Amino acid sequence: MRFLTDENIPPKIVAYLEGLGHDVKPILGERLSGISDEAVMEKAMDEGHTLVTFDKHFGNILRYPPGKMAGVILLKIHPPVIGKITGALDNFFKKHGESPLQGKLIVLSSKGYRVRGESRSAI
Repeated sequence: MRFLTDENIPPKIVAYLEGLGHDVKPILGERLSGISDEAVMEKAMDEGHTLVTFDKHFGNILRYPPGKMAGVILLKIHPPVIGKITGALDNFFKKHGESPLQGKLIVLSSKGYRVRGESRSAI
């Protein structure tokens, strides 16, 4: 899978995703810190990356309709303890597999996840 990690994603999570074999581009590594939410989403869409973020604005389906986006994984894990984040991601990847994330909003918490998007089927 291809991910763009927002500037609020810790480097250890970037390394974790890379360790799983994913193609990961961190906003911080691209020297794009401070760019607007719209620019972040545009970059993800242009490059076909699913955005991984803690920024709840990306969960606003009126502003960012899932069916028109490259895919978003919104992390709702507070406090953002690395072990809890990787555990939640592991749970999601085990259940979701390699299915495309294009057009989906995944809201991920330490208790599970929910998916919104073009597909109505339950995961």
